[in-house]
Amino acid sequence: MSLADIQARARAKAGRSDPKARAKYFHAANSARKIANLKAEGWVIPLSEWLGHNNGPDWFASELFLDWCWKKAHEKAWAAPTPDIGIRRARKAEALGVTYKQYVLEILERGRYLDEETAAELRMH
Repeated sequence: MSLADIQARARAKAGRSDPKARAKYFHAANSARKIANLKAEGWVIPLSEWLGHNNGPDWFASELFLDWCWKKAHEKAWAAPTPDIGIRRARKAEALGVTYKQYVLEILERGRYLDEETAAELRMH
């Protein structure tokens, strides 16, 4: 149905019904006009707004949650260790010739402590 047909039907029925029915019809005609315009522009209109929807959270809400989880994990991983552990790591990093952050990052990434070979590779980069 074209936009002209929709408008003609709306004008023809406008005077024949009560105000609530007329408002409902105009709303339906306006919705049909919007859909027709979108289709003319090449947009694909689903049959229903709920088609394929599982009522789960929307995409951006889950993205925000993942960002929050990463932020909390980062805070937990880089939280200050006990003084004894911090001093031991700082001394070991200094002995190997790398920064404290590089040393801790290697522990976090690989789950093992640095040796001389790996420290030499880090100093080259």
